[in-house]
Amino acid sequence: MANSLAQKHPDYSEFLEDWTLMRDCWRGERKVKSKSTEYLPATTGHIMDGFPQQTTIGTSAYMAYRKRARFPGFTKEAIQKAIGMMHSQPPTITLPKGLENIRSSRGESLPMLLRRINLEQLLTGRVGVMADLPTFGGDIPYLSTYAAERIINWDDGEIEALVPQVMNLVVLDESESVREVGFDWTQKEKYRVLVLGSLEANEGQAVYRQGAFEEQFNEAGLMVPQWRGNTLNVIPFVIINSGDLVSSPEEPPLLDLANLCMTIYRSDADYRQNLFMQGQDTFVTTGANLEEGDAIRMGAGSRLDLPLNATAEYVGVTSQGLSEQRQAIERLEGRAGSMGAQIIDSTSRERESGDSLSIRVSARTADMNQIVDTSAAGLESILKVCAVWINENPDEVSVKPNKEFGEAPLTGQTMVEIATAKNLGWPISQRSMHELSVRRRVTVRSYEEEQEEAKKETGSPFKLLEKDQNTQNNPKDNQTKKNTGNGPE
Repeated sequence: MANSLAQKHPDYSEFLEDWTLMRDCWRGERKVKSKSTEYLPATTGHIMDGFPQQTTIGTSAYMAYRKRARFPGFTKEAIQKAIGMMHSQPPTITLPKGLENIRSSRGESLPMLLRRINLEQLLTGRVGVMADLPTFGGDIPYLSTYAAERIINWDDGEIEALVPQVMNLVVLDESESVREVGFDWTQKEKYRVLVLGSLEANEGQAVYRQGAFEEQFNEAGLMVPQWRGNTLNVIPFVIINSGDLVSSPEEPPLLDLANLCMTIYRSDADYRQNLFMQGQDTFVTTGANLEEGDAIRMGAGSRLDLPLNATAEYVGVTSQGLSEQRQAIERLEGRAGSMGAQIIDSTSRERESGDSLSIRVSARTADMNQIVDTSAAGLESILKVCAVWINENPDEVSVKPNKEFGEAPLTGQTMVEIATAKNLGWPISQRSMHELSVRRRVTVRSYEEEQEEAKKETGSPFKLLEKDQNTQNNPKDNQTKKNTGNGPE
């Protein structure tokens, strides 16, 4: 039996426009402008002058109108800052021995894979991760990521009371450009189908099968992936949204910012068009009796002879309304800047009270906390499936993300304050102070390694401490030094 593999889930079409918008904003001005009127509509004047037909005044005017406009990069800047904050410290990933060398299909380490997952969460609010076995070159599973646009169909069963839903079908679009003989490239349509049990039975507990197909599906082409005879009774695929691990898509977390950037883009196009028109005054004569096609010289060194009582002047667009346009754009840009992820600097820390800073940091990092928690839970979930697949203990799998987003570096002044507070009775240990130094990137050594290195240094407090202890342990030497005048009186 053959079925259409290109069939999309109903929710896919609903969210595709948002995903495309976010992806275009991330790629920047060139990509946005390549979409032409999809993001920047033509004016009535452009259409009246022949747009979108080629070689017309209207088309030339629209292309100039679009080229003058500036698309703001707030969306990309916000995502880059958020990723930088999320990965200012590496995640803590614990694995059983059999999975220690697991990598992505691109050869990435798990921290780098987690970074890419977070990027997709911020972009579209959705990413898929699949575990698979290599066809050759080893038997350790590897992980592949799929952008939201490539997860085209899925099924986790019907909603029934007290019956847990189980993912039983996933269809992934793996179409790509393939190099044929020589140097030519062609677009090859290909889909991967992951199914649990029979495609028609919609089973919740059955053997996992999968296969890659071109254009049409044939169930006979499905195979059962096995690790030394072990099969799976779940589909090794997890969907990671920005806030949960369910199959239903959700709105991208920065969609409002992307829409605002488009508003700024269109407003900026109108503003710059008006600026351009102000510098394009029209030369007008009254009573000059000039014939069509008569050459008229303009500028310094030219002469224009007009009949008696005739006049000549420039008529241009007034600047009325330009200041309001500029102020409106500035307000939009200010709003966009406040919506993006912002890094907390030490200057703002010094000016704010502890409560004020705490509230501000919590407000800015609430979404990021949710994103990193979800990504870690999703990666941990698929790694546990891999552990079961290769007869390892899934309880040994743990993924803990970095959640210290807005912490400032540990400065000398801060260290002095901490040491002073300890001397005044603050019950904090040397080990805790060292752990703080590691988190603030002052050192990468362990507590024991740092102690050994400190003892080697000339004038080290450790050496002075050892000298004092030796003096206390040898009172006879002290007395000798005192009698000979070599010791302190």
